[in-house]
Amino acid sequence: MEKFLKTPDQISALMQHWFLSYHGKDRNFFSGSEVFTFFDLIPEGLQRALLQRASLDEHEKPVFLLNCGNAGFVLNTTHRFIRIGESDFDSIFYTDFIWHSGYKSIRIEGTSTGIKSEGYFAEFGLETQTREIVYWLIPSGRAGFAFWNVTKKCELIGRKYL
Repeated sequence: MEKFLKTPDQISALMQHWFLSYHGKDRNFFSGSEVFTFFDLIPEGLQRALLQRASLDEHEKPVFLLNCGNAGFVLNTTHRFIRIGESDFDSIFYTDFIWHSGYKSIRIEGTSTGIKSEGYFAEFGLETQTREIVYWLIPSGRAGFAFWNVTKKCELIGRKYL
């Protein structure tokens, strides 16, 4: 398959289009306080702290941030998913990403509540080229499903543009 070179700004614009299309809203609707939101809308102090930990590549831009509560954050950049915990760090490049395998269970562990419920966290799988499924704790409810639906297309970025 032929790859098409796109700039980080073009990839960011594509990702933002997916996000806005999924939500059916325009960018002005978002404030940065949402659980899954635009990175540039979050407070500058948090932006700086996350960027210090993320060690972005020269041509990599942050696009979205998913707040995972005590588990930290998932930063979506133009190149990869980056999970930033309090004391740990993990990333999956889109060139290594195949697909989301979804939530590990339809029930929130330790409760009788399902993954559609707001205010909980559940293990969510990201499948890599080696067929390994990496599980990260992400929010349940709307934010988790938005993350799932918006970022499932990141495989396309890795396959076609990077």
